[in-house]
Amino acid sequence: MSSAASSVSTVRHPKGPIEPARAPDAGAFLKAVFDSSVGAKILVALTGLGLVVFTIFHMIGNLKMFAGPDSVNAYAHFLKHDLGALLWIARAGLLAIFVLHIILAIRLKLRSVAARPEPYQYPGRVQSTISSRTMIWTGIVVGLFVIYHLAHFTFGWMHGVEVAPGYEMNYLELKDAKGRHDVYSMVVAGFTSPFIAILYIVAQVVLFVHLLHGIQSAFQTLGLKNNRFASAIKLLGFAVAFTILAGNLFIVFAVWVGLVK
Repeated sequence: MSSAASSVSTVRHPKGPIEPARAPDAGAFLKAVFDSSVGAKILVALTGLGLVVFTIFHMIGNLKMFAGPDSVNAYAHFLKHDLGALLWIARAGLLAIFVLHIILAIRLKLRSVAARPEPYQYPGRVQSTISSRTMIWTGIVVGLFVIYHLAHFTFGWMHGVEVAPGYEMNYLELKDAKGRHDVYSMVVAGFTSPFIAILYIVAQVVLFVHLLHGIQSAFQTLGLKNNRFASAIKLLGFAVAFTILAGNLFIVFAVWVGLVK
């Protein structure tokens, strides 16, 4: 009798409770987010805003040039020696964010083109701007410029500075009176070259065009842009993009006219 009762108890009633489905693991969830167009757009918006914040702080650090050699050299020494491994961790994280931002943005653009291989007979460009229509291309240009910028100032691979007639020294070998890396002289030497200065000016203008639409687009993707705040977000996007442009170009022009010697 007990064995029969035991066997009956193991049979699931057809109307009994349904066993809960196993939750997907983290890998499957992330894959779904990356494969989803909505998820990819959100990631592009978040990584883009993160890069904007970094660009602002990077510009503020560069403006220490106007406080004199000791200020900017001490700042660079703090980043390189006091932070140590944390600096390289931060650089690796920024690089990962930057690469993710570009890859996802290009993939979204390719999906959009593949979804409609034939262009519209009457393209809806009345409300679009040059900034919005060239986001991919300006993003690629900015990406190439970042690679050059790292090779130029961070790793010292591209150029040197002539410290005496016929004698050229690598940027990273420049030292100030306290034995620190002379970032001040490095920047002045770099922007004294017309080619480098013009290259940086063009890159900053392209970055301005990219941010002009990118910041507004990020707010819209995250659901923060509506009719009530549209004008304020547009003004914010312009203000941030123009501030970055003006701050970075001011350093170049200051070297040209001798404000920074």
